[in-house]
Amino acid sequence: METTSLKLKQASAVLKVQPKDLQNLVQFGVVKPKRAQGAYLFDARALLTAKVAFCLKESLGTGTNVLVRLIRAFHASEKQIRAKNPEYVVFTCRFAQGDEPVKLGVPLRSLEEQIQNDMGRVALYRDLPRGRKRPGWKREFLATLSDAAKDMGNVSEKEILQTIGKHRQERRRTPEIAVAAES
Repeated sequence: METTSLKLKQASAVLKVQPKDLQNLVQFGVVKPKRAQGAYLFDARALLTAKVAFCLKESLGTGTNVLVRLIRAFHASEKQIRAKNPEYVVFTCRFAQGDEPVKLGVPLRSLEEQIQNDMGRVALYRDLPRGRKRPGWKREFLATLSDAAKDMGNVSEKEILQTIGKHRQERRRTPEIAVAAES
């Protein structure tokens, strides 16, 4: 993976999460990006850690204290994991004494590929100064819109609305859950 340093808003765009959700992971110590000049800088390792943390949080629905422990265990075994270059990393959790452990496989290689493919989103969230807009921002904005319109080609408004409708419908679908017996 690339060794690009991204600010929080850019990193959240690459990870396809809300900036506030990523900020919460940082504040609770789940993800520990580098800090320079008052800003958090996410490198490839921090992006992968955040992606794994979001995957675990979504799958297990655990609180941040359990998530911190899982990520610490992930970092502790990271050298062994990197040496094997596995497709999946399996977390085994036992939430209470005497309970059966819960196994959760995280598709590590797939997550790395997703991050790599979504690095193009960084250009959409450039790091602009706070406060007033800089001179020529409106002209630059219109030029970007016209470039996007050229890239779209001859697409009707009806097709655009249908595509948006399909996307929204897919986001509302419930996840597929499969149960398999293991000996």
